[in-house]
Amino acid sequence: QDIANTAGINKALLHYYFRSKEKLFDAVFDGALEKYFSQMTVFGDTSLPIKERLMQYVDNVFNFFSEYPHMSIFIIKEISINPEMFHEKVKHMKNQRSLLIPTLEEAFEKGEIQRFDPVLFMINLHSMCAYPFLASPLYKVMLKKYGYEWDGDAKDQIKESVKEFISFKFQ
Repeated sequence: QDIANTAGINKALLHYYFRSKEKLFDAVFDGALEKYFSQMTVFGDTSLPIKERLMQYVDNVFNFFSEYPHMSIFIIKEISINPEMFHEKVKHMKNQRSLLIPTLEEAFEKGEIQRFDPVLFMINLHSMCAYPFLASPLYKVMLKKYGYEWDGDAKDQIKESVKEFISFKFQ
């Protein structure tokens, strides 16, 4: 009923369109993944140097999670419950997207950057971008205790710290 109310339609119309809760969930989850993966399109922009693509990705992800603060928790929760479903959806979507590891591998081969472990880099980068939003309920309480606001300077400072990590790695 909450979904129908939010959409401004009646429950019968919602049920008619989706037919089941599972189909409704699939549509919601597909939309969430689509929005998340759209942040990665910058990796395919070969007009930018690799470092600039990574910096833009950080901006994209921080903007995305700022706009949809619960999305990281939602996606991780659903992946944990049904990893096979996630694998299938990613397999379908990755044909349409530029992904980080192949982008880094291409930059290594072209000699644009020195070789490093792209998997560890991806894990670190994604962790530094997503974890602040995953743990934001904790941070809000902790930072407020010390007179800081999570929604203000803290996120911007963390974003800049992630960019410093990229700059350090690309020295």
